[in-house]
Amino acid sequence: MNADESQYLRQLLSRCALKDQQAFAELYQKVAGKLNGVAYLILHNVESANEVLQEGFIQIWNNAGEYRSDAYEPMTWMTAIVRYRAYDRIKYEKRRIEGAAIKSMLQDVDQIENCRPSAIQMCEINQELNHCLSILDEYQHEAILLAYYFGFSREELSGHFERPVNTVKSWLRRGAERLKACLGN
Repeated sequence: MNADESQYLRQLLSRCALKDQQAFAELYQKVAGKLNGVAYLILHNVESANEVLQEGFIQIWNNAGEYRSDAYEPMTWMTAIVRYRAYDRIKYEKRRIEGAAIKSMLQDVDQIENCRPSAIQMCEINQELNHCLSILDEYQHEAILLAYYFGFSREELSGHFERPVNTVKSWLRRGAERLKACLGN
């Protein structure tokens, strides 16, 4: 982008800071294609890229007054906003998918523990073990099931519970100790 184009974008951002809707429309026409391309390169999905572009432009509109021309080129500043929105989208989608998977797994465990008809074969699980699991703290109970029944790593559990890995390790260690004591082994 040449110096004249950068200066023009600075002027548009300055006018957007004053809530000039015409300037915002011009800014959108000028850079939306490039910013949408940035979002697409990160997300690899047209619909998601379009949504991130819209979210990015809302943020540009709301934060135009914070743009500092002495610190950033206008295109660099706007690209950073769209990039961060795209990465936030990836994190959100990952948490949403993981959350749904974990919820499904916990429902499966609930079926096993309650011996529902759809899990009759699974009902051969030792009732004593179910009792011992039920006396654990909620976090210990869920962490042990996710780690030892579903194979989640300590890091994955840390992300799920939004707690440090060492905290998760403590839950697992203490929970295993309580299970061992309860089972009399």
